[in-house]
Amino acid sequence: MSNVLMHRAISLRSRHSADDSPLSPLAATTLSGRPPSPRKFLPILSPVHPPLARLIKSLNPLLSHHRSAASSTRTTAHLLSSWSAQTGDDAVSDVADKFGVLLAEMANLEESYSEGIDDVKMVLKTIQDVENSIRPAKTHQTKLRDQVNKASIKPEAGRKLEQLERELVRADAEVLVADAQLLNVTRERLRVAWRVQLDALQERCEKELVLVKYGREILRFLDGEIIVPGQNLLAYRGEAKTRDILGMVEDELRGWSPGWGNAEPLCDDENVNGDVSVATAAAAAAASATASMVLVRK
Repeated sequence: MSNVLMHRAISLRSRHSADDSPLSPLAATTLSGRPPSPRKFLPILSPVHPPLARLIKSLNPLLSHHRSAASSTRTTAHLLSSWSAQTGDDAVSDVADKFGVLLAEMANLEESYSEGIDDVKMVLKTIQDVENSIRPAKTHQTKLRDQVNKASIKPEAGRKLEQLERELVRADAEVLVADAQLLNVTRERLRVAWRVQLDALQERCEKELVLVKYGREILRFLDGEIIVPGQNLLAYRGEAKTRDILGMVEDELRGWSPGWGNAEPLCDDENVNGDVSVATAAAAAAASATASMVLVRK
């Protein structure tokens, strides 16, 4: 297993070098040790869409997948219960019916997890809104820079060039502030988005473990004794106990709280925050310098 882990990709970005051919994500190996078959890991969308828009759009099929899985699991639960009632075996009928109840609860967890993905979409869209709001300022900045470059090669453009340069400095300052705002919003919203995702995943996993634990207890009531032809089945007496187990499932799920939500962070917050502070200070200094240039040019 250590060999496999050593060859695992540590980034989903393709890497190119002079000696190596381009590597697709996770192309190094698979758990079986064989090279993976060619497949597209990321959605191929029109290049006119900004990367964040593509990211948000990529969550739609994922959301649909989990909702479809919830629906299919719920159907399976009902079919299992319906079939088991016709077997003529009280033990099979009761245990399978109780398993159907657990499967239906798994479907509910899948649906709840899909809502968490939907929440992630909504949070990412707030970053997209800020990106869209600063796009006109960047477009204006680009146009002004083109106009300055064109005017600078015309000897007679003197006064007009000075005016364009002043406007460009102001546009540069505006974009610098907007970029800082986008950076702050992106960091804060990204933390919120993936905390929502991780919280939903944690709830789903820990509640599924509850279902696994009690599912094993219910399974014990299905006797594995071999029945010979003509032998009468022993009377099944586990129905009340399996019903009690479902009551315990309900109580534990209702009283659920994260089992390891307060775990120690893996990185040093002091160092991380220090890096952020340095970056923020640098951005503030740059904005201040640009503002001073505006005043000087006036």
